[in-house]
Amino acid sequence: MPDSLLLVFLFGGLLLMALAGDLLVRGALGIGRALGVSPLLAGIFIVGFGTSAPEMMVAVNAVMTGNEGLAFGNIVGSNIANVFLVAALPALIFPVMAGGPGQRWAVLAMLVATAAWIGMTAIMPLVAMIGICFLAILAGYTGLSIILARRAEAKGKPTGVDADAATGGAPLWRALIYVPVGAAALVWSSNLIIMGGEGIARFYQVPEEWIGLTLLAVGTSLPEIGASLAAAFRKRGDVLIGNIVGSNIFNILGAGGLVALFGPVQVAGLFHNYDHWVMGIAAVVLAGLVFTKARIGRLTGVLFLLIYAAYIYGLVRGYSLAALFDLVV
Repeated sequence: MPDSLLLVFLFGGLLLMALAGDLLVRGALGIGRALGVSPLLAGIFIVGFGTSAPEMMVAVNAVMTGNEGLAFGNIVGSNIANVFLVAALPALIFPVMAGGPGQRWAVLAMLVATAAWIGMTAIMPLVAMIGICFLAILAGYTGLSIILARRAEAKGKPTGVDADAATGGAPLWRALIYVPVGAAALVWSSNLIIMGGEGIARFYQVPEEWIGLTLLAVGTSLPEIGASLAAAFRKRGDVLIGNIVGSNIFNILGAGGLVALFGPVQVAGLFHNYDHWVMGIAAVVLAGLVFTKARIGRLTGVLFLLIYAAYIYGLVRGYSLAALFDLVV
């Protein structure tokens, strides 16, 4: 067994990060409500960024400490988990419908971001210029989303933003405490996670990319899981899908862009042989559900969980995409 302190660092850090992310989102929502921020802006900026903040923090902290494998594993693994895990668990409770207002535009942006990540990392290392481009594209996407949603709002069309969720949050006095405490706890918990993940990887002599793709990916997806479960209980499929799509975009362009600023950073070969392809397939599957306005029910949820289990099995066994396909067939 690895040093018990490493396990405390890893799992304690993941638990602390989930709590910190919740505090950050609730506090930011409370401040936004006090300042009169519309549900639209709160939904796009605060909820979207808040649920992706753990991935960004872990990725940046990992690359700054020389653990690039953890950083890339966290980004790629989180995008895979967001589709085959975060979308599956709520579907086991209440079936939801994909293809809500604005989702097609968001899914197209997610597909472009995913293709850009897979393509660029396959031919060159990530450098600062790529990071600047990613962050600029993210800013442009966010701004254009706000403009389009405002126009839809002005015309009385639904925007796909859950007004109750977006305008909720803590009272102002409590929110002013939640935001700095949540932000500080995110930084601290990311340090604990990196220390624990790196130590466990060394103990078991496994690539640190595996830790990033599994434990860190699922752990930093806890805010998305919480938000999606809440959306499922409210039977708000638009919020559930929007949360997943937005998180995947923030992970690639936001976390990936920040990591690239510390480049040049080379992505390990195992990602190109297996994980990037699974991430691409996950993005295409989610896009198919949105464009066909499919019903995501219990059968789909079970199927997604089986696919995720097959992916983890293939990762541990060192499969390539072709081997995974043979396994499924």
